Amino acid sequence: MAGEYRLRRKLGEGGFGAVYEAEHPVLKRRAAVKVLHQAAGRDSEAVLRFISEAQAANQIRSRNIIDIFSFGQLPDGRHFYVMDLLEGEPLDRCLAREIRFDVLTTLQLLRPIAEALDAAHAAGVVHRDLKPQNIFLTWDSTGETVPKLLDFGMAKLLGDSPVNTLSGTPMGTPLYMSPEQARGDKVDGRSDVYALGVLCHELLTGRLPISGDSTIVVLMAHILQPPPRMSEVWSELPPSMDEPILRMLDKDPQARPATAGAALAALVIAAEGAGFAIPSGLPHLRRPMPAVANGSGDELSKAQTMPATEHGRRGADADNLAADTPVIGRASNLRWRILGGLVALGLVAAYIIGGRMNAPVPPPATAVVPVSTSAATPTPAAPPQNVPAAPGLGPAGVVVAPPAVPLPPGSVELILQGAPRGARVWIDGKPVGEAPGPIPLPFGQAPVQLTITATGYEATTRNIIPDRPATVVVKLKKRGEGATRRAPIPSDLESPF
Repeated sequence: MAGEYRLRRKLGEGGFGAVYEAEHPVLKRRAAVKVLHQAAGRDSEAVLRFISEAQAANQIRSRNIIDIFSFGQLPDGRHFYVMDLLEGEPLDRCLAREIRFDVLTTLQLLRPIAEALDAAHAAGVVHRDLKPQNIFLTWDSTGETVPKLLDFGMAKLLGDSPVNTLSGTPMGTPLYMSPEQARGDKVDGRSDVYALGVLCHELLTGRLPISGDSTIVVLMAHILQPPPRMSEVWSELPPSMDEPILRMLDKDPQARPATAGAALAALVIAAEGAGFAIPSGLPHLRRPMPAVANGSGDELSKAQTMPATEHGRRGADADNLAADTPVIGRASNLRWRILGGLVALGLVAAYIIGGRMNAPVPPPATAVVPVSTSAATPTPAAPPQNVPAAPGLGPAGVVVAPPAVPLPPGSVELILQGAPRGARVWIDGKPVGEAPGPIPLPFGQAPVQLTITATGYEATTRNIIPDRPATVVVKLKKRGEGATRRAPIPSDLESPF
């Protein structure tokens, strides 16, 4: 029992807590209960942050923020809180299927999230970890998709708070962190406006505006690298919608819109000026198959990984560092000064390497092609013929291609990395090739779903648009492996939730 609620089954688990489905034995009301791990309970800072998370979510009182309505301790001393049990799926899982959303759906979906952020800021709470994994989609009786903002474990209470963040300590998820978060500076609601700009760009283009191969590279890119224009990443978007997003992503917090609602309103005005008629209601997204009821955010979404394809949203390394791993520094000021020096050195090296990679490279005689560093690759006018995909990085930032293999006319080539050799790839129940490839895929502009199977492993799926050669990174889970196995936590950067 957790207070008046009986725990039924575990829904998910993170480094510092687990979430359970629960039920009131008399009222039969179902709920979700988040329980702090025993080890974390011995850390006074973790306990205070757990309490702060419950307080932050509870004091906002928005219909688009999950409701926390009870708090207590188990007989063994572990803290818990009780919240709404939501049925649906996190936005990142939906985005993995859809690849990108159209303008109408994106603006309808994010309007309630902007309202929730404004309500949080009015209550003195900065979320600091806005990302698709922390937006949960539910469906009402009319079929409308209702988004809910979850997981205030990284929230900053601007007023009195039992938790004080060390100056110079970055907190958040790297790919969605504002420049001031990346520097460890003080934040306010405009930091969430920046994350909203990242989210808008991601939903509309299928790509993140800032990416990289490591946490340090991503953080420095947020501080220094100008984001691309959406219309250059996805040519079907009108250029007039670029400016509102770029204002949200301005490096200077003072230059961003003052509120999330104002930021989204500017984007709506730009979309209407481009000829879009934005409905006032909620979108009607395709409802998924009955899913596990859930209501916790990060812990539940960690097992729901998204494709790491060339056309998609991020590379495999960036996916690991930012989509699933919030960063909270737990180091002394001296350690952060040392890290700052390493960051500066890493930045110089990254720019030197980046400059070399961007320089024109004449095609060599052997099967070696340069890595493309452009975030916006134009869609080819006609199917590329017999163009090999690049399976992996070689010396000096080049990709070493396999020996040329003739492809059927109108096909593009797929390389499958990370899967056991001989794993089979299927489309619509028909086998199309085996890992690592090359695997021919029919050229097309519409997303197709790949199913990857291997003996002794659980099948997995990936979405891909076969409009160019691609490399897909997959990791198949062995049958019988626990879905909630806890990964080791780095000593310098770790998430308490």
